[in-house]
Amino acid sequence: MNNRISCLTASAFLFAALLAASSCGSTADTPAADTQRPDGTTAAVTEAVDALPDNLPERDFDGYEFRIYVRSCCESHKDGIWQVEETGDAVDDSVYERNKNVEDRFNCVISEPELADGEDITFLQNSLLAGDCITDITLHHFRFLGDLALQQLLADMNTMEYLDFDRPWWNSYLIENYSIFDKVFVGYGTVDVDNITEAGIVLYNKNLAVEQLDVNFYDLVKNGEWTIDKMNEIVHEFGADLNGDSKIDYENDELAFTTNAGYMFMFQVAMDQPTTQINDAGEPELCINTEKMVNIVNTMYNMICDYEYSMVGDTIGSNAFLDGRSLFLVDKLTSCIGAKFREMKDDYGILPLPKYDTAQKNYYSHASAHSNCLAVPVINEDFERTGIILEALAAEGYKTIRPTVIDVAIKQKGARDEDSAAMIDLIIDGRTGDFADLYDEWGLVYTLDHMIGRKQINTFSSYYAQNEKASVKRLAKAVEAFASFE
Repeated sequence: MNNRISCLTASAFLFAALLAASSCGSTADTPAADTQRPDGTTAAVTEAVDALPDNLPERDFDGYEFRIYVRSCCESHKDGIWQVEETGDAVDDSVYERNKNVEDRFNCVISEPELADGEDITFLQNSLLAGDCITDITLHHFRFLGDLALQQLLADMNTMEYLDFDRPWWNSYLIENYSIFDKVFVGYGTVDVDNITEAGIVLYNKNLAVEQLDVNFYDLVKNGEWTIDKMNEIVHEFGADLNGDSKIDYENDELAFTTNAGYMFMFQVAMDQPTTQINDAGEPELCINTEKMVNIVNTMYNMICDYEYSMVGDTIGSNAFLDGRSLFLVDKLTSCIGAKFREMKDDYGILPLPKYDTAQKNYYSHASAHSNCLAVPVINEDFERTGIILEALAAEGYKTIRPTVIDVAIKQKGARDEDSAAMIDLIIDGRTGDFADLYDEWGLVYTLDHMIGRKQINTFSSYYAQNEKASVKRLAKAVEAFASFE
């Protein structure tokens, strides 16, 4: 079977239409709907989610224990793929149900994941180098999986017979962006909860907005007018020194904008300014040195660094927003599942990150921001078995975990109005990424993190000149490695 990824495949962006086609557990027939990908193509969605076949053969794996290796920096990385029992929590129980369905079907056991030491992937790396395959699959940060791929420690999943990246439970658009020469070392699909919820969003305090602004944020999004300039304009209308001490601070005052410095790069993705593009030779090359990127940096600097009521930093959390003292918080969908946000006193709305301008056709979010991508060790003992179980986990996750996470945990508990629920569909439908995410070693792909989030400078031309050579070298290293793999 040839799993070659086609750029015309719309499976990664079927979420919105499929969500419209089914509610949690629904099997009713639904009319066709069109959903649009970032590249402008469309696909007709005619099947209800529960009726989608996975086309897997029947197999009996005789109680085989399917092993998973996961980073341990957040509880969600493990909890999102494995649960020991039902707990009464809708999301956790959907993970348990998904695993049990796969176990019963193939007579296997989804083992409790082995945990890495935080983000560190050294133990897995050393084990594979020593010829010890300690896991069937690994779920880890995309950046570190890129390192393993360059060391030829990961299998080309595009050659695994039963993995079908054209199916809606895989984000084929992201997988394509992370691959060259038809080799797929890093995958992304509904295997775990993170792959659904770790998308960038803008939260806004509805109470503050109603009290002080004459703006309908949902209409801005629907009319294609939710742009970075519009957001910047609104930010500059907001903020107050509540305690009157003439010192604007995160703990006491009313703020316009708050977020973590590490989320800045998501704005570049949202404004459709890639770091790399594929050239005529099929190789990625830098394309970030543009007038558009200069404008993005300058606007972000004006909105965040040059305005006293905007607070960004490595230690800035969500407290000001949760306390009802910040208009905007840039965060991830994951936060909307947590108890803190469900218990927030003020109502909040959910928006996509802003577009660059009104000419930009779609809204985008970074698909794998801080979430787990997946990979298969190259010394895996049985690629057929691994492919079948992994495809089943993704397909069942799409049918079981996905609707629970979106329809129950987020739409009913997190988002407090129907418009926010529609925004969630839009955000998930626009997820994407860049080849440099994996292979530029925190370089130019994180320009906004470095320039705006941490250094707070707006001299892009000089910053690019200082970093271009290193990024070109790293990308060339990746291209050379990919080209040499058999």
